[in-house]
Amino acid sequence: MKTKLMTAAALMILFNTAGQAEDILFNAEEGWSGVSIGNELSGAGEPDLTEEERRQFREDKRRLVAAAKRLEEESRRLAAEAARKAAEEEKRAAAEARANDIYPEIYVTKGKLFTLYDDEHITYSFYPEISGWHIFQTYGFKDSVMEIYHNGQSIVNAGKSDGDDGIGNNELQHKYLEAGERYVVQVYLEYWTVHGSMLLNVRAEDPVEKLWDPLTLGYAKKVWLAPTRTHFTTKFTPKESGWYNIETFSDDEDTVMEIYHPDGYSMVAAGESDGDRGVGNEELQVKRFEAGKTYTIQVYMQDLDDEGFAWVHVWRSLREPINMS
Repeated sequence: MKTKLMTAAALMILFNTAGQAEDILFNAEEGWSGVSIGNELSGAGEPDLTEEERRQFREDKRRLVAAAKRLEEESRRLAAEAARKAAEEEKRAAAEARANDIYPEIYVTKGKLFTLYDDEHITYSFYPEISGWHIFQTYGFKDSVMEIYHNGQSIVNAGKSDGDDGIGNNELQHKYLEAGERYVVQVYLEYWTVHGSMLLNVRAEDPVEKLWDPLTLGYAKKVWLAPTRTHFTTKFTPKESGWYNIETFSDDEDTVMEIYHPDGYSMVAAGESDGDRGVGNEELQVKRFEAGKTYTIQVYMQDLDDEGFAWVHVWRSLREPINMS
């Protein structure tokens, strides 16, 4: 009998979970291969276990199960520690690769202003902070072309590198990006016999659960406007004083925008709420905001019986821009 109990205990240690250990010990206590301990001992002519021996067995079982649980917990701890170290190493390697990136970075908070000559290309790396939809857009007087690469492959739809979906002959690309991944954005002129200055901006789209949170610099709010919801109102509090671009965008509808000063008056000039300085019939306002003050931005459709999605976002202006309509 002691040999069988010892064998059961030894087998128990070979298993990884306390639950399996309990099953083995239970089977050992009730009987081996479906034969009760009492019957087997009686058949062998050996006396039954004493009460003390049964008590000792239960105590041994308790200790062994507790030891198995400790081993299981330690195994989980070691696995978690290994996973943590692997994640830290991956993060360190990614940070090192980012620090050694051969291209300068572009951020959602501020656009990049540059000048292209002839067949020059300008190339930036972009590392999104969140997984979600992002919009890349050029602003300028010359016909621009844009490519976006991920792992060496272009993610721009065929024929859309020069799709002219932005203002005039400028580009606008709407892509779903994964947080922490590296994307390479390249811009050049369609015609290499000219030169010109342009601005490149990227913005992220806030998750729907943040729709009613205040605007964050570089993050766009996407809202459905319809006769049942004619207006969308949000607020923005800048951390720094300076010039800001406030922009709306819609797939196929004419949007209108009002911007209200903390003192309550409109900061948009008379007749300019629907100035159409943005993409197509969209709005682009440039205003100087003071740090710590809260500004109210209201967006609605030009025709209140129209419906569709609209975006509104705020980003830093490098200087007071020229009207690019």
